[in-house]
Amino acid sequence: MKRIVLIFALVLTGCWRMTVRNGRPVGATPIEYDNKWHSGLIYGLAELSGPYDLSKICPQGWAEIHTETPFPQGLVQFLTLQLYNPQGVTIRCAAR
Repeated sequence: MKRIVLIFALVLTGCWRMTVRNGRPVGATPIEYDNKWHSGLIYGLAELSGPYDLSKICPQGWAEIHTETPFPQGLVQFLTLQLYNPQGVTIRCAAR
């Protein structure tokens, strides 16, 4: 029983993150796209937030896109039984 509780606790504290880089030097991060919540449904199969227009967010081009699911957003996913899947998204523009 203790082993199951320990495994369950470790699974709940985990987080998921991914960073995509295109090789350009990293510049400014728009404040409105710094750890913005991106919403999805049913294990993330359907998007609620829709795609981001990177040409409007970063007119000089993008350098890095970082997505992660930290504990608060993971807790929301757990409590909704993965029906609602929020993730944090950070978009970093390319340096001039």
